[in-house]
Amino acid sequence: MLIALRGARSPIRVAVPSLLITAGLLLLSLGGLPMGADAAHAATPPPSGPAATPLSASPTIDSPPPGTFVGRSTTTVSGTRSASQEIQLLNPGAGDPLCIIAASPATDWSCTANLPSGQHVRLKVVVTGDSTLTAEETIDVLGEPVVAGGPFGAPASNGTVRGSAYPGASVVASVSTGETCPATADTGGAWSCTFPNLPSSGTHTVTAAQQTGFSAPSWSNDSAPKSILFDFDRPAAPVVSSPTAGARVPQAGSSYAGTGEDGAAVTVFAGPYSLCTVAVTAGTWACTATGTVTAGSYRVIAVQQDAAGNQSQGSPGLGVDFGPAPDASPSANPSTSPAPPAGSASPSASAPAPAPGTPSESATATPTPSSTATSVAPAPIPPASGGDSASGHGSSLPGGWNDPTQFTSAVLPPGSNADFSWFEAVLFAVGALVLLVIPARLLSGTIVRARDGRPLWNTSALSGRNQASEEFDRAPTLVVNRWLLAAAAIAAAATLIMLSGTVSSQPAYLRLLLAVVLALIVVNTAGALVPQWWSSRVWGVPASVTFLPRYLLLVAVTALGSRAFEIHPALLFGLLGSVAVSSGHSAIHRGQLAALRAGSLLALAVLGWLVLGVLPTGGGFGDLLAAEVANSVVLTAVGSALLVLVPIGSTSGRSIVAWSPLTWVGLTLAAFTVMFAVLSPVVGLWHGEGSVTLMWVASGLFAALSVSAWAWQRFVVPELTP
Repeated sequence: MLIALRGARSPIRVAVPSLLITAGLLLLSLGGLPMGADAAHAATPPPSGPAATPLSASPTIDSPPPGTFVGRSTTTVSGTRSASQEIQLLNPGAGDPLCIIAASPATDWSCTANLPSGQHVRLKVVVTGDSTLTAEETIDVLGEPVVAGGPFGAPASNGTVRGSAYPGASVVASVSTGETCPATADTGGAWSCTFPNLPSSGTHTVTAAQQTGFSAPSWSNDSAPKSILFDFDRPAAPVVSSPTAGARVPQAGSSYAGTGEDGAAVTVFAGPYSLCTVAVTAGTWACTATGTVTAGSYRVIAVQQDAAGNQSQGSPGLGVDFGPAPDASPSANPSTSPAPPAGSASPSASAPAPAPGTPSESATATPTPSSTATSVAPAPIPPASGGDSASGHGSSLPGGWNDPTQFTSAVLPPGSNADFSWFEAVLFAVGALVLLVIPARLLSGTIVRARDGRPLWNTSALSGRNQASEEFDRAPTLVVNRWLLAAAAIAAAATLIMLSGTVSSQPAYLRLLLAVVLALIVVNTAGALVPQWWSSRVWGVPASVTFLPRYLLLVAVTALGSRAFEIHPALLFGLLGSVAVSSGHSAIHRGQLAALRAGSLLALAVLGWLVLGVLPTGGGFGDLLAAEVANSVVLTAVGSALLVLVPIGSTSGRSIVAWSPLTWVGLTLAAFTVMFAVLSPVVGLWHGEGSVTLMWVASGLFAALSVSAWAWQRFVVPELTP
């Protein structure tokens, strides 16, 4: 079809197909619809190549939620991840991951892990191979504590249990009977507590829970139950079968044996010395001393503690001598002969005599090295240290300057006696005050009143004080230098104090004499010069120090009494003088001065006791001398404080009672408590011998008789008098 276009002079004819082709090309060039082969190609999708990997997502932690508290150690941690991801739950501390969750099509994951206890414990999961894909949160964790067992960790207990927990946590242990006991874990996590009201022995299950500041008010789960045998029965005293009573054993390395309860631990003591500890097996025990015992006689006892922690009483004491064995000599032992000089032949004492007519074997045979080595000649005895080996008489003076004596370790340092109990010391102090000191004061007053005010003995006759010159036909004019008198008195007192224990001819006892002299100077300075200085300089009240010869009698009585009754450490008295104010001053000044005197002595005893715990333990002359001075100060100071507090006659105790009875009671209780603390080894020996009960009975009888005599003289006699 032709279309006539009119415009100009003549019409224009254009074919329609040509127009369509021209329009299609124009559209194709302008980006329009394709035509022909190009259109067909555009309608077909492009050929497919390798498939593209979709982007992976980070894992998540859904449980436990962040910031929550978990009261158990084993916790399940869970969350989500992309399919086919392998993820790891990292250890909050160091080390291998807690869990590795393998790749799988599943998008959920979970892991049961043992988490450490603590605040803000970090939970973190990462994708293996791509640490940028991670999730992290913090929670608070307090796992269950652990019940380890009885006091020694064994599944047996005397009521005490122990275990481990979070450091500083509050722990409550519970037993299957319903009893509970609280405890607090120390900085290392250890805890222990004692069930107070368990009805009887038997096996029970124990659990525990704990709480901390970051967990409060929540508690952890209960611990795994622990089956414990509770045993409240004390074992019987062990038996010491070796050595026997009266035996002589070496000071070091002596052996001990006996019988006891299976599984118990036996400890052997010689006076204040702890010799060895060993377990009982198949009913028997044996051990060897690990330390050195000062030469002398001691009572050897043994105690045993079973696996539950119950301790027995001591075994009956055996008197044993510690020291070197008596020297051997040819006259004392005819079976031995002195070694021949070097190079000389000596026939064997045990060789048979040759038969008559037979040549002597020793004349024809050449000695071999083996026959020479088996000579029966005894080895020479080495000279003792400090002896004169050149003269051959070293054995007559055993020991040396650096050997220990009975005062080297007489008092155990504070805290070194595991059996010591302050409660028991206070109990003994109260008993001594109520049953001995107060009744003695009542009895003394009763006797004085019965004698119309005259004391039982005339002390002025012994001391010579207050005697006027008119009583003599010719007054003595002997003048003695006071320093010489003091030196003689101290030397005499030191000698008497040394006699409270074993004394031998060793040079070490000259060192001990020096130590006791120094200790007496210290004690008398505290007991006499300090109160005098305080009274004169602080109070402005003149005071004088007077030497009292009768005090030497007290020194002798206490020292020899301790020796006779085998009290070790000894109870000693070390004062040689008294402090007095003029008669013009009130009883208040006298009482306060007496209290200051007793308090000074008591403080010195405690100070000396504390010093013992820090002194070096070497074996040199200086170390041993320092130990002996400290031990002597403690014993003489506490004994002196105790005796001057007894309110009999004109003692300091009488002045303190007149001024302030409460002060006297406090000082006396303190002095007795310190004394029983110092004498704790001998108190333990009294327990082992059963003497404590006899002492209480005897004290009770004395108190009853004294109070009865006082009551008769105070109330009955006035009624009978017309």
